[in-house]
Amino acid sequence: MTGARASRLSGRGIVRIGGPEARSLLQGLVTNNVEQADGTRLVYSALLTPQGKFLFDFFMAGDPADAEAVLLDCDGARAGELVKRLSMYRLRAKVEIEDKSGDFAVFAFWNEDGSPMADGPGLPDPRNAQMGRRAIFPAKGAEAAITAAKAAEAPEEAWHRHRISLGIGEAAEDFEPDRTFPLEVNFAELNGIDFHKGCFVGQEVTSRTKRRGSVRKRLLPVHVEGDMPEPGTPVKGGVREVGTIHSTDAESERALALLRLDLIGSAVLEAGQAEIRPEIPGWLEVSLDGLEGESDGD
Repeated sequence: MTGARASRLSGRGIVRIGGPEARSLLQGLVTNNVEQADGTRLVYSALLTPQGKFLFDFFMAGDPADAEAVLLDCDGARAGELVKRLSMYRLRAKVEIEDKSGDFAVFAFWNEDGSPMADGPGLPDPRNAQMGRRAIFPAKGAEAAITAAKAAEAPEEAWHRHRISLGIGEAAEDFEPDRTFPLEVNFAELNGIDFHKGCFVGQEVTSRTKRRGSVRKRLLPVHVEGDMPEPGTPVKGGVREVGTIHSTDAESERALALLRLDLIGSAVLEAGQAEIRPEIPGWLEVSLDGLEGESDGD
């Protein structure tokens, strides 16, 4: 793995869903197919509100110690909230839902040149091949696993710089619970939704928006010229507010911003004291010329 980097993602937590009805419970709730989390792949997914708004995202992984159980690699600061929300749906199902964040460590591995990582620890990041791989290690012995992987350790900031360069959002930085719609933050293009698996919470609104092709906001990478704006800074096109800055990386002069596509095609965009220039990543097919139709996320 020449040029491979490794970073411990300190902000991640692990929620374990166990019991004989664990997978059937999740299958009716989340946006992706839990049966694909069979130990050979990670599955990116989310739990939405009934109105189709984002609540939590996570990577579903099989539990090596229990074929029925699923590990959710999630935002560690909100792991307790995720446990409570899932518990609301448990009712009398034979399911155990536990915050096991203290027992595990999550690591990301990627190639410095941005090329896909064919092998290495963990499993491929399902969002995009250039994102590399993710691994869930027992907390005790995690550092030894990194040494065995022969990957150079890198600060977590390097990992976020890598994802920002690819235009890929992170829930803790870029998604607003109970406000963001998943298609606005490119969930479908990042393989986070299976529209054919059957019901999930918020499916009706999400499927209707997808079918109409009427998503007017998108999370996009932007090049920043000038002082890097703080997350939350409004983006303006002339006198109109057209979006908001989210993740930022001053070293690469790049950020992610949620922008109204129908308002930015020809406008000079500013955020704070900086001028920003939206870029469309190769994996995302959208136009900056405006869209017809109304969005449920407007």
